[in-house]
Amino acid sequence: MTKTFNFKAVEELRSCFRCGADFRDDGRSRICSGCRHHGPRVSSGQRTAGKQKVLNPRLSFREKQVVNLVSQAKLNKEIAHELHLTEGTVKEYLNRIFRKLGKSNRTELAVWALTQEAHELRMPTSAFA
Repeated sequence: MTKTFNFKAVEELRSCFRCGADFRDDGRSRICSGCRHHGPRVSSGQRTAGKQKVLNPRLSFREKQVVNLVSQAKLNKEIAHELHLTEGTVKEYLNRIFRKLGKSNRTELAVWALTQEAHELRMPTSAFA
């Protein structure tokens, strides 16, 4: 008996581009069904003093690239040029990163990035270090 697999039906865990929540998808959608139908997911306990609670602090590879360039004091226009994006897309990435990390501006983000970088450099990378 031969088993066949339907690779189109394989779902992967993704992070919603709008709200940061994890959701399963077949790879075609960048936003969860909640955001698609009702706007970004925000429960009554998730808004405090006008800020959203951090939903998923893991940054994607592209978000890490944007954070790295922000920490180098690059302008949105320069980031867009370097990553081959539009300025609008860079702004969307920044807003999403701010929400994920609970930061409110580029300066806070740059300080966070430099602190993370310094912390990672102090951590031994192997058991023999």
